[in-house]
Amino acid sequence: MAELTFIGAAGTVTGSKHLLTVGGKRILVDCGLFQGVVDVRSLNDVPLPVNADDIDAVIITHGHLDHTGFLPKLIHDGFAGPIYCTPPTEAVMQIVLDDSAHLQQELQERGFQHQRPYAPPVYYDQRDVDRTMKHVRPVALRESFDVAGVMRATYFNAGHILGSAFAALEFENKRVIFSGDLGRYGRPLLYDPDEIGAADDIVCESTYGDRVHPPQPLDDLRKALLDGIARGGAIVIPAFAVERTQDILLAIATLQAQDDAIARVPVHLDSPMGEKIDAVFERFPDAHKPVPGDSPGAPFGVRNFTQHVTTDESKALNHVTGPRIILSASGMASGGRILHHLHNNLADVKATIVFPGYQSAGTLGYILTHGAHTVTLYGDALPVRAHIVHLDGFSAHADRNELQRWLKTCTGTPHLYAVHGEAQSAAALAAIAHTALGWPADVARRGTTVTL
Repeated sequence: MAELTFIGAAGTVTGSKHLLTVGGKRILVDCGLFQGVVDVRSLNDVPLPVNADDIDAVIITHGHLDHTGFLPKLIHDGFAGPIYCTPPTEAVMQIVLDDSAHLQQELQERGFQHQRPYAPPVYYDQRDVDRTMKHVRPVALRESFDVAGVMRATYFNAGHILGSAFAALEFENKRVIFSGDLGRYGRPLLYDPDEIGAADDIVCESTYGDRVHPPQPLDDLRKALLDGIARGGAIVIPAFAVERTQDILLAIATLQAQDDAIARVPVHLDSPMGEKIDAVFERFPDAHKPVPGDSPGAPFGVRNFTQHVTTDESKALNHVTGPRIILSASGMASGGRILHHLHNNLADVKATIVFPGYQSAGTLGYILTHGAHTVTLYGDALPVRAHIVHLDGFSAHADRNELQRWLKTCTGTPHLYAVHGEAQSAAALAAIAHTALGWPADVARRGTTVTL
């Protein structure tokens, strides 16, 4: 009998790792880092239930760090099998893992992170990342492939980020679905998630299993920008380099065409990683919807645009005055260049900080969006005088209604396991599956094993 062990993203949003044991083979579905508060990050130090060299293959659903970030550590510890993903995910993963290795080294050298001294361990370096990418075997959407001689796998579009997919695994006369992270319907850049079809079990993310996103994110962004312009200072937008930056750029371009006040404000993208992801969009035009007005000088149609790549170009933004929009990573302010812009603007009453997405507990983004009056950054205690705005509508995750809409495309009566969510949201999704769809449903618990 096939068994499934929940290693990560069970009781937490991050650290996605699910271990399948089928026909004596061990297959890992996703291999992410735990992120957030210290107690959650410390789970990265907990040994896997099996040795890395006993794992036969890894199936990756998409390129975000909480689904891929542990791969170089797995390689470092002896994993030698294939790593499957879609072709755009391979490109995204290279960028994300390069950045992760660099950030780990940088944080280690500085010996602090946000509010208190903290020297996180270095799990891997660039050499491990390079070795990891040599194990990657890209597979196109809807193309069936063999995994370890014990199952057939097929990727289908998940609509979460560029290249994201849910995995349909067929073995022992069963069809098991791993959602990865599910995207939203009707998004301007990405296509809607594919239908599920038949399934005996579904391992489904539940990040927003208990909530519904606001219906008009563009209007909310317009208000945030116009209010920020009226204040006369910087409008700093911490945005994930993968997908969120592109969504925000496209939204700004749309608002520029509708409002002269927004069109006159310069837009600065201070994110080398974001620039690299923009290039991935250009490399895989069939993986996303056409972008009107896109050009080298106006990515995603944004006018009055400047790209900052070098450190000197980034520092030059410190001397710019007046209303200006600055996009930089990371989206939860957990590292990267955004920390410099927050350091320079948090104490400025004229500044506006716009967080357009989910903020994990323990991150600086979470602390700021939950009303902090003072934060410590780079060793300085900073009063929070800037206006803080949190926009939920730009989330790349399906909300409660969209998750239910996707689950309804299943033609069977599967057992649902809710993963990748805080306790309340996971329980809410399990309740929906049970009461609205009539399925058996459970909230996954880290470290437990179930028989499929």
